[in-house]
Amino acid sequence: MNGISSFESGWHVFLGALGRIITEAAPTKPARQSLENILNILRSTLGYRRVHLELFDLPKKNAKISLTQSRDRSLERLYGPAPLATGQVMATKRSLVIEDIREHSDFTGRPPEELESLAFLCLPILFPESTGDPDGDFQAAPSGRCLGALSIEIPKAPMVFLEAHCEFAGVAAGVIAGLTLRLKEELARPKRRRAAPKPDTDPAPAASPVAVSKSMRLVLRQIARAGSGRTPVLFRGEDGVGKEYLAEWLHAHGERAAKPFLKIGCGVEPPNRTELTLFGVQKGDKAQATRSKRGLFELALGGTVFLDDVEQLSPQAQEQLLRVIQEGTVMRRGGDAPIPVDVRIIAASDASLEELTAQGAFLEDLYYGLSVLPIYVPALRDRSGDILPLAEYFLTACSKRLGKSLRRISTPAIDLLNQYHWPGNVQELSNCMERAAELCDEGVVRTYHLPPTLQTAESSNTEPSLSFGEAVSKFEQELLIEALKKARGNMFQAARNLRESYRVVNYKVKKYGIDPKRFTASRRHS
Repeated sequence: MNGISSFESGWHVFLGALGRIITEAAPTKPARQSLENILNILRSTLGYRRVHLELFDLPKKNAKISLTQSRDRSLERLYGPAPLATGQVMATKRSLVIEDIREHSDFTGRPPEELESLAFLCLPILFPESTGDPDGDFQAAPSGRCLGALSIEIPKAPMVFLEAHCEFAGVAAGVIAGLTLRLKEELARPKRRRAAPKPDTDPAPAASPVAVSKSMRLVLRQIARAGSGRTPVLFRGEDGVGKEYLAEWLHAHGERAAKPFLKIGCGVEPPNRTELTLFGVQKGDKAQATRSKRGLFELALGGTVFLDDVEQLSPQAQEQLLRVIQEGTVMRRGGDAPIPVDVRIIAASDASLEELTAQGAFLEDLYYGLSVLPIYVPALRDRSGDILPLAEYFLTACSKRLGKSLRRISTPAIDLLNQYHWPGNVQELSNCMERAAELCDEGVVRTYHLPPTLQTAESSNTEPSLSFGEAVSKFEQELLIEALKKARGNMFQAARNLRESYRVVNYKVKKYGIDPKRFTASRRHS
């Protein structure tokens, strides 16, 4: 498992991981950041599938903080900590080893390949000054109040190796316990002590976007001109080009940088929930609400609200948004009086708002109100000069996070990066370099570290072997999967995006055995 085939070789890996964990626990670093980095060290260094940390009564009584590191990030939310096993460990204050997760109800519904290949460890996080003794499969842990639990999903191995990992995880849990107490202290500090920078000290600017191509330099010049004032800004461009990142950068370099930056994906939640989040609700019978709640426009407090996929707003929400732009007020659901707000609106869309306006699906006045400062972000394939600098930027960031020394990208790999058409744009390139950094252990990223989608017949020594009919079927499957990803599993939206009837899309999905529910948990990136 992860190269640990004997105690002699395994302890070298354990000691290396422990050294990095102790370094991360340095008091100069924020406690939460250190905890997240430690979970990542456990996952990446020791080959664990997932590592969960639950801390209870933080940041306040009866609340909890959950942190997760997973080899497959798309499943982080789908497979959380095992509740029954965690509760048992919290109650007994003893670590638990489950050699075969198929026999435990916490793992019902997992994919068969995980049930066959994974074991499970769970350890209590206790006050660090206590000590205890091991006792069989359940190992005695320190006495005292339990702060939380550390859960590890690990590839199956003989019990003797699982116990060795459990013993090492117990050492890591001791370090985590100390960080937990420090985190509790940090969260308990009065807000006034988190003061703004001194008048003569500028806040640290966000990382400057990579802009080698002329088109992206033009985008940055437009952003610089739009930095001041409350005029709405509309970012246009394909999915994945970096609209959200550029919106954050605009906010960080504008007059409102010291104020909140709040964001929402307009198509993520149902329309009613989105309206409630944006505009709030007024307590009373009219809205059938037992308490009032402020929306994002009120919570911004002079800052910025970023609306991703603004074309997904319902007609009612569009009218409310137009009120904010024209009058500077919001009307809570169930409210009788408008509430003044001071907020700057930055919106983003990958749709043709002109077509939607002509069809009556998007308010014409809202279109013109948002388009006062339109900024078009070109697709990555249209700014090839940015591909290599972006790839190097992402590789450097991943190298630091993984603790690796990845010096460069080989020339054949650079050729593949430049030849690829990048349908997922900057987000796809980021994922590609993260994969390469995970796989590379020789200091140089080569062609075989890149995803199969980038490989050509020449680079992979393969030749086309599909018949015409098979190629058409494969192409249809890819189109359907991409449309379902973009629509988050919504069949009706996928049909609209493909400009096809729901009946045809439903037939094709069933024909190829595609499960739309696989894509409901995926998140879009601007």
